[in-house]
Amino acid sequence: MRKLLILIQNLSLDVTTGAIICSLYVARLFGVTLENSMLIGLGVAIWLIYTVDHLFDAKKSIGYSTNQRHAFHQKYFKPIASVAFMVFLVGAFNLYYLPWVTTKLGLILALLVAIYIGSLHLLKLKKTWHKEFLAAIIYSFGIFVAPLSLLEHWDIFVFYVFIVFFLIVITNLLIFPMFEYENDKNDDIQSIATLYDSAFVGKLATAILVFNVLLIVGGMVYLNPVMTGARWLSSEYILFMMTLVLAMLLMFPNFFQRNDRYRLVGDGIFFFPLIYLLL
Repeated sequence: MRKLLILIQNLSLDVTTGAIICSLYVARLFGVTLENSMLIGLGVAIWLIYTVDHLFDAKKSIGYSTNQRHAFHQKYFKPIASVAFMVFLVGAFNLYYLPWVTTKLGLILALLVAIYIGSLHLLKLKKTWHKEFLAAIIYSFGIFVAPLSLLEHWDIFVFYVFIVFFLIVITNLLIFPMFEYENDKNDDIQSIATLYDSAFVGKLATAILVFNVLLIVGGMVYLNPVMTGARWLSSEYILFMMTLVLAMLLMFPNFFQRNDRYRLVGDGIFFFPLIYLLL
């Protein structure tokens, strides 16, 4: 079972599935229904972004990588690259079935991805402090692209949900480099933790967590009356649970460091919205 979980993690299938679940969650909140082509497009986009990023990191690693995912992509570089190309073709074919308004927003996402890949892997900048922040924007916006494209207008509630979700994602992406500090340092892979040390990143992640908790609680108090009552409140509990789990990662780093538990738990929070979808 553990080997299967590791394989799923190495192939970024957990991250991709989590993104699809979260997009369905956001769509439910906004009262829209996503088409299959939108879900396929999101899955293809997220998987390709993560896979291409890992392939670049694997190629840059000095010797045999100590990072589990990078080592996996080093070992199976050509097969994974071949599959990635085929998945890209599937995504290109899927464009034909996407509504034009969704495609237009998708082009913004594509531009962000190009900036991300270009600045991190092609321009060879000395410091890539923006990596986690840009990745958080891409992941969050990717999840919201399809639901947003189906809305006639974006009100304050839409922006509120996006900000809360983005803060959850950025906290997640700040915490992971803290756990991977030694591996990244050994592989000469830059992260915000290797650039500014784990203590600073921990304080930053904590500050964002506290701010997000205040936002979520504020949403429960002030937005609930104008939304759909119990349904909106139950959705807020999901966001609160996701934030609480991230807080636990910060509070008990030694426990979650063992056997890479932080990765299973940290990526697992994006499956929490499935609870809301099944209610």
